[in-house]
Amino acid sequence: MDGIVRRFRESQLHAVGGFTLVELMVALVIGGVVVVAALALYAHGRGAYRVNERVARLQEQGRYALSMIEPDIELAGYYGFTNQPAVVNLVRSGARANVVADANALRQYPWAAGDALPAPVNGLPANAHVCGVNFAVDVMMPVQGSNDGFDLGRGRTSACNPYQGRAQPRADTLTLRRVETQTSPAVSGRIQLYAARLSSQSTQLLFADGVAPGPVGADHGIYDFVVRTYYVARDSVGQRNFPALRVKSLTRSGAAASFDEDEVMPGVEDLQVQFGIAAGDDDGATQYVDPDFADLPRVRVVAVRVWLRLRADEPEVGFVDSRTYEYANVTYTPSGAERQFRRVLMSRTVSVRNARRT
Repeated sequence: MDGIVRRFRESQLHAVGGFTLVELMVALVIGGVVVVAALALYAHGRGAYRVNERVARLQEQGRYALSMIEPDIELAGYYGFTNQPAVVNLVRSGARANVVADANALRQYPWAAGDALPAPVNGLPANAHVCGVNFAVDVMMPVQGSNDGFDLGRGRTSACNPYQGRAQPRADTLTLRRVETQTSPAVSGRIQLYAARLSSQSTQLLFADGVAPGPVGADHGIYDFVVRTYYVARDSVGQRNFPALRVKSLTRSGAAASFDEDEVMPGVEDLQVQFGIAAGDDDGATQYVDPDFADLPRVRVVAVRVWLRLRADEPEVGFVDSRTYEYANVTYTPSGAERQFRRVLMSRTVSVRNARRT
């Protein structure tokens, strides 16, 4: 019996096994490699997520900014029941016959080379001229811009300076004119258009004294006149040296016309535009020109190309933007501290619907 018990105990001792030191070391090394790889994969995934999130946010900001500009481009030249600016006359005191100026007199620039510069139109609120002589009422130029600088109408006053007096160097401006798509009541001090369906091809009446030139109904409506100028300022609201896309808009302050200003999107550091012009009766663009094209007052703009370059709101550690951005007439390569900011470049070509021949 004792022999049996002894042999059983010996078999149990032989059955108990364990890891050797070498096996433990190998297991620890393998486990460490797996943990390090998992951490590296996690860090890489987290970094890629942050990059994708920044880029997506910049792209979303660019899409939003373009979505604000696009409707103004599409509707540029819409004057109630017509897209023919030559039929627009400025009247006062609610009298159809009391014409102050026709469409040619509302111009900012001469019709032809050698012509005298148009004079400021009487019968308009004084503030209508702060961004330039007749700038607010030049119905003959539904699309306008300045190339590589903040330069609106001739005779612009300090009341129409860029935000904080600091326009972004070498950025363009884009000005668009039209009327609202919804009717409004007659309001003193606001520049408005009285549009009549039956006379849409002969006479539409601009007025600014709050006295409608006729009855209002299904075929007669009052529309607020819209002038918007998009540009880039070097500072955004609350953050100096962080650029922003801004817009100056013709509106009403108290009982007087004025140009108000709003921020469209911070982070836009450049705006570039080119205008597609049509030859003859064609509705398609035959060439694209810069906003300072000398014959722009005498041609028909049928499309607008817009480029927006956006940058992140803070530098990114370890990131270097070595890309060269080439668009419009711009070649831009970040340098110095600017290389640490992530950027996107977005563009869109928009047709001016009301430039089509009818």
